[in-house]
Order: sequence, then C-alpha cells, then structure tokens
Amino acid sequence: MRSGNGRHRRPRQAPAIVVAAGVTGSAMALPLLATGSASAADAATWDRVAECESGGQWSANSGNGMYGGLQITQADWERHGGLAYAPSPDLASRAQQIAVAEKALAKGSDAWATCAPIAGLANDGKPTGVDPGPATAPTTSVAPVPESNWNSGASGASMAAPSTAAPS
Repeated sequence: MRSGNGRHRRPRQAPAIVVAAGVTGSAMALPLLATGSASAADAATWDRVAECESGGQWSANSGNGMYGGLQITQADWERHGGLAYAPSPDLASRAQQIAVAEKALAKGSDAWATCAPIAGLANDGKPTGVDPGPATAPTTSVAPVPESNWNSGASGASMAAPSTAAPS
C-alpha cells in the first residue's frame, strides 16, 4: 500500500506562521545561550596571559607557590575545582588550566593583576578594546518565496500545470 504523500508530489512551502515562530524562538534563545559564557576569554587571550606569567610554560613549577602556565595558586586551583583534573595546575593540561582559570575569572582578573592588562584580559573576561556588539539579539527577516506557475493549493484552487499551448 502506498503512502498518501506520493513520491512525485511537489513539496509544499512551510506556512508563514511556522517560519515566524521558528525565527522568533531562535531570536529569544540566542541571548540565553550567550549568558552561559559571559566571563569567558578566548584561547589566544589565555595564551598571552601564560606567555606573560610563565613564558608560555604550561607545566611551570618554579617553587614560588604559583603553578602552571597561568601561575595559579594551589588554593585557587582547589577552590575552583581543579582537583577534578590534576593534583596541581602544573600537572594539568593547558585546556584544564584554562577551564579552572575561567571559573576564577568570573570573580575578576585580580589573580593576573600584572599580566591581565598586557594580555588584554578584562575583569569581565572579554579582551579589552573589543566591541561586544549590540546587547540584544539581531532580528531575522524571512524573505518571501517567489510565486511559480504551480498553485500550492493554499487558496483552495487545484494544482494545474502551466499552459503549454503554442502561441497563435
């Protein structure tokens, strides 16, 4: 038995209300997604901090109580969940050190008071001198679909093939 849709039927355009609802829902969800990483700095910024703090040595342990590329104290490492990765920052990977540093950065960039301004690490985690853009999500418009010779059936008319009669 064959399905009711048929293989050779022309696909129908989604109703405008469905498209509008999808666009509106997306516009509302985008700002919510962005709030989860409000204090995050990009990887290049963290690399600049590490270059300033430890000469870019992610396994640095110079005996001064600061460890790893970002020179995190053992107390800060433990306070911000670093023990889930390694016993101390110098034994953790670059990505793990950055993950812990992101949590510390949520409270401010004071842990990197000297290197934060040099590296462009701001208190809010965004590199300084960067325009964050508008505070609201941009609106998206839906372009109209051009009419064709085929009637979609939306007005109640039946589907008819375009005329193929030769001009007289």
